[in-house]
Amino acid sequence: MICSFFVSIPVAGQVTRDLRLRVELTTGERSRDSSSQTTTITVAPGAIVWEQTYGGRRGRTPPVRKEFKLSSADRKKVEKLIKSRDLIVTDSIKLPRDTSTYEYFAVSFDLTLDGRKGAGSIEGPRTAVKVREEKLYQDTVALVKELYQIINRQDKSILYEELIL
Repeated sequence: MICSFFVSIPVAGQVTRDLRLRVELTTGERSRDSSSQTTTITVAPGAIVWEQTYGGRRGRTPPVRKEFKLSSADRKKVEKLIKSRDLIVTDSIKLPRDTSTYEYFAVSFDLTLDGRKGAGSIEGPRTAVKVREEKLYQDTVALVKELYQIINRQDKSILYEELIL
């Protein structure tokens, strides 16, 4: 009995052109009538998936899921933005919250590009305007807005909403 198999070994210096990206945006209100909305955008080869779910008093609203084409030109723009904004990092910002009723936001991303991984998260009150000055916030929002531009060209009803009021 003859048995043969092949093993694929990457050549030294060869870079895998792999982009995996997941962004999650949550806005909500902490009060007696709490509610939240979470939008997840996932980028995979050739596709971008937009999903929206609801929690709290809006939890009965059915989730929405839409899939869009990701052109190679759009993929290259996203890759360029990730590299130019140095988003292949691990970083986070957690802003203090007051104990009274307030509106909050959270944004996070996990990505893999060319075999390198990055992750970031930011959370705090939606009134925290000073966070706009933080590099991680600026870079993360630039990435999110780029993804929304790609989606919006294919579905005009899906728009980016500012995290900070």
